[in-house]
Amino acid sequence: MASLHTIRIQTASPSKSGQVLLPRQRMKDLGLSGGRCLLAFGGKQVPVFVAEGRDDRLSVAPDIAAALLLPSTLNLPLTYTGNTLRIGYVLGVLANVLVEKGQVGGQQRLVFRNLLQAAREQGMYGYVFSPLDMDWEAQTTSAYVYTGRSWRRVKVPLPDVVYDQIVSRAFENRPDVAEQRGRLIKLLQARYFNRGFFDKWQVHQWLAAHSRTKEHVPETIQYENMERAAEFLYQHPDVYMKPVHGSLGIGILRLRRKADGRVHYSLKKKDGSLLHGQAGSISQFLKLHQKRLKRGPYLLQKTLQLRTRHGRPFDIRLLLQKDGTGRWNRTKAFCRIAQEGQITSNLSTGGDALAVKQVLKEILANDKRVNKIMRALKQIAEDVPAVLEAAVEGTLGEIGLDLGLDDAGHLWVIEVNARPWKKPNIAEGEWKELALLAFQRPVHYALYLCKMHRDS
Repeated sequence: MASLHTIRIQTASPSKSGQVLLPRQRMKDLGLSGGRCLLAFGGKQVPVFVAEGRDDRLSVAPDIAAALLLPSTLNLPLTYTGNTLRIGYVLGVLANVLVEKGQVGGQQRLVFRNLLQAAREQGMYGYVFSPLDMDWEAQTTSAYVYTGRSWRRVKVPLPDVVYDQIVSRAFENRPDVAEQRGRLIKLLQARYFNRGFFDKWQVHQWLAAHSRTKEHVPETIQYENMERAAEFLYQHPDVYMKPVHGSLGIGILRLRRKADGRVHYSLKKKDGSLLHGQAGSISQFLKLHQKRLKRGPYLLQKTLQLRTRHGRPFDIRLLLQKDGTGRWNRTKAFCRIAQEGQITSNLSTGGDALAVKQVLKEILANDKRVNKIMRALKQIAEDVPAVLEAAVEGTLGEIGLDLGLDDAGHLWVIEVNARPWKKPNIAEGEWKELALLAFQRPVHYALYLCKMHRDS
């Protein structure tokens, strides 16, 4: 595939109908001799006649620009492969787009801005769109682009590659959304990445069954009935109960069985607060929560005796992402320190983030133990994606990995997230470059997928 550096692309009224003009040197660099070919932008393409132009730009006749839905001016690379001249690559960020007074709003607004900025830096045309706004007959969608000051809704071709950033399970599971996403996945295939949430029980089974990861998986069962659950709870006096399809720790129960048989439990509510309660026995506890457990479904997991920092529990979060070569990398690693009194360490409920090595040096006796754990982290960051990628249907581009460290220095996989939340506010500081990289790498990987699977 031949390619050019970025070129100015402009609608040119003097151009003849169906014609595009390119400077001689650009045509030579592309291996394009002129004449008839296809001109493509995103999912749309039209036949054109290429002729030599004088200006150092691609001049596109108005009828061609209208057919391709080209903006009036662009600065994008050109590629020429198999008689198709392609204008850049188009990245679609798929989401449940919340709009407030004509502008993109909600908690993902800054996430989208960061991603589209990274797309511009990589010579891609990027937009944010909803699965409910696609016009399959016209092969277009209504989308939002960011101008640098505000959001503008425009009609655009379907994208070359999709980065799925739907963060609501309820929205994703709607029948109309599922249908539209299914059609888009079928169209793009490998060029659609991070296509769905993980099933916690399925992930547990995959990791527990593989030699590379089974030693890092805590003892876990799925709730099937009260008898099996009671047997597990009698075996383990301290247990976490997690919704299989949950997120942000909502709905997690932690229960502790006392010597007299009473059960003390804490339930994390939607607002992040904890509801504390007590039951006279395991049987009474299960009857009290039977509807919730059946509706779940729920996992029961033996509570690990994990290290703490100043008495506060913590876990280690790894953000693992593919780069512009298609390889997995560890973009970020940090400890999430739980707020006092919380049963989870989510930053959204007041947890603190600290560098992994800093925390390990505080709580461990010597550098040898610290270095040993850092090496183990590196190995897990290689093993878990490899095992999941062999089992998951579709293309993975990133995962969030939550790990716990026990008193013996052993690392445990607590949770694996298919769509990890990336902090959108990129402030000055020692982690600024890593925060930016978390948004840049998915775009680098999107560009890699286009180069590998688009017009190849």
